[in-house]
Amino acid sequence: MKKIFGLLLTLACLAGCSSDDNAKKDTVSLDQLAKRWYYKATKIGNSSSDYVHQPCGKDYLEFVAPNTVKELHWTDCQQDPETETGTYTVNAEINQLTTTLGTETVTYTIKKLNSKELEAETSIANAKVTFVFTSVP
Repeated sequence: MKKIFGLLLTLACLAGCSSDDNAKKDTVSLDQLAKRWYYKATKIGNSSSDYVHQPCGKDYLEFVAPNTVKELHWTDCQQDPETETGTYTVNAEINQLTTTLGTETVTYTIKKLNSKELEAETSIANAKVTFVFTSVP
């Protein structure tokens, strides 16, 4: 009986530790945000489409401290890329990112953020849209 009780107690402790480990994996590390993020894909519902870059350069968002965001977009390889600079804020308690570029303000929920990947979700026309970025060009 003591062996069964000891085994159950050990399993309960291990189960408690594993749930803490899973919670740590889901935590977003906001200190990874300040860098250049290249567009990789867009997800709407269950469908995903890869981002198509121009052969002369890659479009990106760049977050620079303190709270400056820059967007670069190539429309034609015969011309210089379009750039726009704005601001961003982060609410770390709820993993929320808000960007303002020109007259457009968009609020995202950061779903994933590490040194190489950023996934940010927002609503567009009542649809949840996730933008996927990579820090590797």
